[in-house]
Amino acid sequence: MYAIWNLTKVCPWDCSFCCMSAIKVGQVNGGESLNFSEKIKVLEILATHKMKIDFSGGDPLYNPEDFAIVERAVEIMPRDFIDISMTGVDFNEKKLALLKKVGKVEISIDNVPKDSNRFRPKGFNLSAINILKTLVEENIFCSAVTTLYPLSADKNNLKRLYELLCINQVPKWNILRFYPVGRGLKLSNLYIDDEKTLELMDFLDSLGSGETEIVFQHSLKILRGEYQCHAAIKSIGILPNGTVTACGWALDKNSNPLPGFCLGKLPDDDFDVILEKAQVDMGYSERQSYCRILNYLKSQEAI
Repeated sequence: MYAIWNLTKVCPWDCSFCCMSAIKVGQVNGGESLNFSEKIKVLEILATHKMKIDFSGGDPLYNPEDFAIVERAVEIMPRDFIDISMTGVDFNEKKLALLKKVGKVEISIDNVPKDSNRFRPKGFNLSAINILKTLVEENIFCSAVTTLYPLSADKNNLKRLYELLCINQVPKWNILRFYPVGRGLKLSNLYIDDEKTLELMDFLDSLGSGETEIVFQHSLKILRGEYQCHAAIKSIGILPNGTVTACGWALDKNSNPLPGFCLGKLPDDDFDVILEKAQVDMGYSERQSYCRILNYLKSQEAI
């Protein structure tokens, strides 16, 4: 089982559809957040349960306190149990040394750097490819991550982006489906329907003979009938205030869990009780053939 742990909402970027509704550095975070000792307790709980952790945010390495949490993680957990999803902004030797001790680093990139994209801040894609190059040069296992929405899902863009990743020997390219969640709830027009998404997946498959391996996110594999939703069974999300969610993406515009997805709170609640309640009382006893988030959004006519 793995946890997507959003350590913080603070991020140097300000993307229009951020699922975490991240706040820019320098803004005041009005939301509740765990203190350092509470985060350490959560880390120890996850380590004891042999959970794999994807540290995310916001940027989990931007604040010194969160950096220290990840430093502690590499001391008490196997490296293959630690992934980091980060921006690469303000990259330095200290961060480089830490990343050499983790299993995988994920960097989001949606377009080739010279192309504009109004849903990503200026410099976002250039920064991403530069940090990916550095990670490859330093033999740090990394993955580029692209979310499919109209300004990224243009076939010409996807082809050029794949060629760029191959040229730079980026090992993996993770393809994600756009969920209109978080700050993206108001951007449901960016959601690509099933038929078009399947067509894009076939197109991406036709590209996948180069240096970079193309990997589809679970929700895309569900669409093909190759996978089942693993919410609260194989994975959970943890928010900056310790709230445990059945899925790391099931968030409203304030980055609170969508109805039916809130499982409990760490470190206050017993983790075993949280998981048991999800299975026994909340309907997460079996994996489903559909994505639970998309099923909820469709029931609300949000897509």
